[in-house]
This record gives sequence, C-alpha cells and structure tokens, in this order.
Amino acid sequence: MSLDPVSPAVNAVFHAPVVVPLVNAGLPTDGNPAVSIESHAGARFFCEQIASRNGLVPKPWNILIAGCGAGHEAVAIAQQLQARVEAVDVEDFVGSELKGSSPVHFQVASVCELPFNAATFDAIFYHHVIEHVDRPAASLAELHRVLRPGGWLFVGTPNRQRLVSSIGAHQQSEWEATWMNKLGDNLRDWKDRMTGRFRNELGAHAGFSRGELDQMLSSHFPERDWVTDEYLRFKYGTSKVQKLLPLVTHPAVQWFAAPAIYVFARKQSLA
Repeated sequence: MSLDPVSPAVNAVFHAPVVVPLVNAGLPTDGNPAVSIESHAGARFFCEQIASRNGLVPKPWNILIAGCGAGHEAVAIAQQLQARVEAVDVEDFVGSELKGSSPVHFQVASVCELPFNAATFDAIFYHHVIEHVDRPAASLAELHRVLRPGGWLFVGTPNRQRLVSSIGAHQQSEWEATWMNKLGDNLRDWKDRMTGRFRNELGAHAGFSRGELDQMLSSHFPERDWVTDEYLRFKYGTSKVQKLLPLVTHPAVQWFAAPAIYVFARKQSLA
C-alpha cells in the first residue's frame, strides 16, 4: 500500500525536468471521479519528472503503479499524464466508485509476481511501498522485468538512518497530523532502535538507507539518479518547515537529516 513518506508507519547526475503544468484534476471532463493531484506530492513530482525522462517514446505512456493503496494516486497520474495506467496491490483497497468510473485498471497482485509481460511499461511509480514488501530485492527484479529498456522506475522510501520522522507529515485518512502524533512516531522509532527492532520485517516503518537501497537497485539498474533533495524542496518548499530545507538537503548531513530518500532508476537501453 502506498504511504506518505513521513507517515507513521550528494546526488548523481540530475536531469533537469521538463515542467508539466499541474492542472487540478479534481474537475475532470470525461466523467472520471474527482481526484486532485495537488494533494499527492509524490504523484505530482513523478509527473513533472517523467515527461523529461521518457525520451522519444510516443504517448500515451504505459504506467504501472506498484502498490496503489486506495487508488487516488493512480487516478491522478492517469489524468495528469493522459497515460494508460495499471495499478496493483496485494489487497483490494480501492472503492467501487473509483474503480468503476476511472480509466485505471486495478487488480490484486504481488509486486514480486506481476501478471504482465516483459517490457510492458514506460515508467513505474513505486512510492513508499518497498518497505512493506516481504522480498524487496525480488520486487525490484520483477519491476525491472516488466519495465521497457530505457524506462524509469521511481522509488521512494523512509530513510532508515533518519534522526526524526513525521515532522512535515500532512493530514491522512487514518492519522491526524498533530504534534503529539508526530512526537509519538519519533518515540516509537527510537524505542525500536534501542531494542534492535527498527527493521521493516519486524513491523517498524524503518525504510532503507541510501546504501541499502542502492545496493539492491545496482543489480538491475546501471543508472540511478538520486533526487532526494529535489523531492524534499518540491514537497516542502512552501510549507512551515521550508526554513529547515537548506540543512536537511545539505550533502554533509542529508544521509541522516532527510526523512526519506528518492531515486529514479533506469533500465538499460537496447541501443
């Protein structure tokens, strides 16, 4: 299930994005349900970036949402990019209205065993999901299989080396963004650290360090573009925590100051 980077639960070469006008998808003209991309920072960032990374691949793009949760990010991405979107999760969390009236094809499937042919997708959105997967390395191998040569995989996950969690968290359906809840998240994280239980497989929303994630990705993706500071500036640049961004994104401290890490990984082209 796709979760927000801060919910309780020295970059490589950067490709300057082609900025896609982020229209409000809340008032669609094609009969689709009301979904606003403005409330999904990860989806907005993905849409802005992916337009500059798909080269000469003709539209409509085939996009996979790996771990779609309730489905709103999938619908927002489909509307924003005017793409053909497949969305999977291990359980069916999508409401009947969204499922029945959106162009997205939702289905239940594991990211470790996807029901798609090889080289099907132009891009994959894997946003705050990998920390919930029992076999994270296997999921990356499977996502590599269904990605076309030259296609991009976007991965976001909590930073396991972070000092603090949830400071910039936004309101969510099952979690209220109060300072008491944010304090509780950090106390729980540090308790898990002190007791040796700060691991995804033990139920902690730990995530991965950049080194851990990079090692798993390197087996399949020779090109990895780390965009953690770009994403944090994108999401929090106009928020109450924006004054902390120069510190959090500084290369010397980003490895423990960033609450989450983000990367675009590219499948090797045939040429």
